[in-house]
Amino acid sequence: MRFFSWWRTASLLLLAVLLMPASLKSQTQTPVPVPVTLSGEKIVVEGRVYYMHQVMKGQTLYSIARAYSVSVDMVARENGLVDNAIKDGQVLRIPAAAVDQGQAAMKNHPAGTQTGTAGQTGQAQQAAQSGQPGQGKPAVAGAGAQVPQKQSSQDDRFIYHMVRRGETLGTIANDYGITVRDLKRANRGLLFPHEGDYLLIPKNKASYRSQDQRAGREQVPAGIPADTAIADTMAVIDEQETFTMPGEKNRIDRLDGTVRVAVLFPFFVRENTARAYADTTERVRTGSQIYDGSLPFLEAYEGVLIAADSLRSLGLTVEMKVYDTGADSAEIKRLLRTGELDDVDLIIGPVFSYNLQQIAGWAAERDIPVVSPVPLRDSHIHENKPSLYRVFPSQEVVQDLIADEVASRQGSRVIFLYSDTAMYDPATASLWQKVKQATGDSAISGGGRVVPYFYTGVTEKRNVYSTVASFESQLDHARKNIIVLATTSTPVVSSAFSALHSLTKRYDIMVIGYPEIRGLETVDLKYYYDLELHIPSESYVDYEAPGVKSFSAMYMKKFRTEPMAESFAWRGFDIAWYFIGGIASGGKSFLKDPGTFNPELLCLEPDFSRSSRNNGYENRGMFILHYRKDMTIEVLRPRHQPLKGGNDQGEEVSSPFSGSSERNRAGWAGRQD
Repeated sequence: MRFFSWWRTASLLLLAVLLMPASLKSQTQTPVPVPVTLSGEKIVVEGRVYYMHQVMKGQTLYSIARAYSVSVDMVARENGLVDNAIKDGQVLRIPAAAVDQGQAAMKNHPAGTQTGTAGQTGQAQQAAQSGQPGQGKPAVAGAGAQVPQKQSSQDDRFIYHMVRRGETLGTIANDYGITVRDLKRANRGLLFPHEGDYLLIPKNKASYRSQDQRAGREQVPAGIPADTAIADTMAVIDEQETFTMPGEKNRIDRLDGTVRVAVLFPFFVRENTARAYADTTERVRTGSQIYDGSLPFLEAYEGVLIAADSLRSLGLTVEMKVYDTGADSAEIKRLLRTGELDDVDLIIGPVFSYNLQQIAGWAAERDIPVVSPVPLRDSHIHENKPSLYRVFPSQEVVQDLIADEVASRQGSRVIFLYSDTAMYDPATASLWQKVKQATGDSAISGGGRVVPYFYTGVTEKRNVYSTVASFESQLDHARKNIIVLATTSTPVVSSAFSALHSLTKRYDIMVIGYPEIRGLETVDLKYYYDLELHIPSESYVDYEAPGVKSFSAMYMKKFRTEPMAESFAWRGFDIAWYFIGGIASGGKSFLKDPGTFNPELLCLEPDFSRSSRNNGYENRGMFILHYRKDMTIEVLRPRHQPLKGGNDQGEEVSSPFSGSSERNRAGWAGRQD
C-alpha cells in the first residue's frame, strides 16, 4: 500500500509537469542573463564625467561592472549601495575615467580572464602584489618599474602605470617628469586616482626621475587605510612663480592687432520675448518690461560694448561673438560641439558655476583664458583650472582681509560674534581660526584678547534690555571693542546692530563684517556710521575721476541714459578693458602675470595671482570701506596703505560701488551655483 501510494503521488506530479503551460515552464528554468551595453548618456558632476546606466530587469551589479570594465566595489561606492543591492529602473553613476582606464588595461590581458579592480585581471593583481609580472603579461609600469613590453594590443604612445596606495597625480607626474596637466589630458575626466587604477603616461613627454630623486620623496606610512584620501600636495615640481604687484598706472595711446572675444551671458532672450506678466485680475502685456534675470547681464554687456569701442578707437580690432547661454548647460554643450569657440582669444563668462566648470576644463586644454565676471559662492572653483580668472575674490580672500584688519588694531578687545551652534558652519570655523591666528591669541576664554560670543538675535519674551546687557558684559571700557560679525543672517545682523548702537555712548565700538551685510533694508544706515563699520569691498566708483566722467558721457551718448551707481555696466567695462587691452598689449606674458598691465579702471583694482600652476588666477585686489562718524566713507587699501599715492587716510568717496541694486541682485542671486 505504501508503494502504491508513493507511485500514485509521483505519477500525479509527473502528469502535472507534462500538462504545465509552456510559459510557466520557462519561468522555472534558469534565467538567461540580460546583456549589458554601455550607456550613451553622460553627465558632468563637479568636473567629473559619469556614465548614467539604467538597470534593466535581469542585470546584476557584477554584470554591469564587468561590461564597464570596472570593479563591483567602485560602482557600489559611487552610488552608495548597501549590500550591492540594485533594482530595476535604478540609475547608476559610473566614472568615465575609470571605464577608460579599465578598457585600456583590458587590452593588455587575454580575453576570458576574470576582471579585478578597474579592469585589472586577477593574475595581474597577484603579479602586482608580488612585484613580478604574470605569465604572458607585461610588467606594470610605475616609479622604479620597467616600461611594459610592446604588444600588438597596447598603444605604443603610452606607458601603463598602476596606481599604488598613497600615490597622487602630483607624485605620479613627478616620477615620470611630466606635468599634472599632461597626465590629465592623457586620462580624460580623471580627478583623483584610486589604488589599482591604470593611468596612461604619454611616452613622448616622460623622462624618468633618478632613483635618488624618487627615494627622496616622502613615503606614505603603510598603516594608512586603502580608502584614505591623500591630499595632492606635490602638484607639479616647477619653478616658483612670481607675480608683479600692480604699480604705476599704464597709459595706452595706441594698440594694434586683433583680439577675438566670446561673451557668454544669460540674457534670457526667450523670457524677454514673452514680455508679459500675470497679476491677480488679468494678464497684462507690456512692450518695455525687461525680465529681471536679464537686467544685470544686459548692464554688464553695455559696459563691454563701450570698452570694445574705446579699444577700437586706439587702433585695436576687436571681434566679438555674443551668446545667450541661459541658465542651463545646453547652449554651452552646443558651442563646444560646433567649434565656434575654438579660435577665440578670450572668453568672458559664463556666470553659473556648473557652466563655468564645464567650459573651464575645455578651455584649459586649448590655453584659452576664461574670465568669471560675477561673484561665486564656490571658493575653490578656480582649483585645477589653470586658464580661469576669477575677478571677484572668494570668501577666503575676504576672510584674510578681515583677519588682517583685526590684527592691525593692536591692544583692542575683539569679540567674535557667530550664530551657528558650536561653529558647525565651515566658513565660521575658518574665519575664527584666521582671526585667532592673526591676533596671535589661542585663548577662548574671557581673559583672552579675542573672545567667541554666540548670538542668535532672538530676544526672550522681547526683553531687549537683557540682550543689551549681555552684549555689555563682553565690552571693555578701557579699550576699543572690535565686533567681528561672522554671519550674514539678516535677523542676527539687524539685532546685533540695534543692540550695539545703544551702547556707543558708553563704549568705543567698531564693527567688521562680510560685504553681504551692506544694503540691508532692516538696518538703519546711521548705525553703520555710528558703529564705524569696516567692510571689505572689491570695487568702488569715484564720480570725480576723469575716467568715470568720460564713461558716463559715452554711456549717455550710446544708450540715452546715465549709468546708475548700482549698475553692472561699471564692472563690464573694467573686465573687458583690462583683459582685452592686456592681451593686446602683452599677449601670453600678460596672461601669465596679469600684474604687468595696470590701466586706469572705473571700479576695480585687479591684483591677480595663483597658488600653483595647476590652479586658476584669483583677484585679491580689495579695499576696506570705513563708515566714519562724520557720515563720510573712507576707502582704504589693506593694511591702511594709501589708495592712490595720497595720505594715509585714504580717499573719501560719496557713493562707493556696491554691486547691483536689491531688485537686480534678487533676479540672479544664488544662480551661480
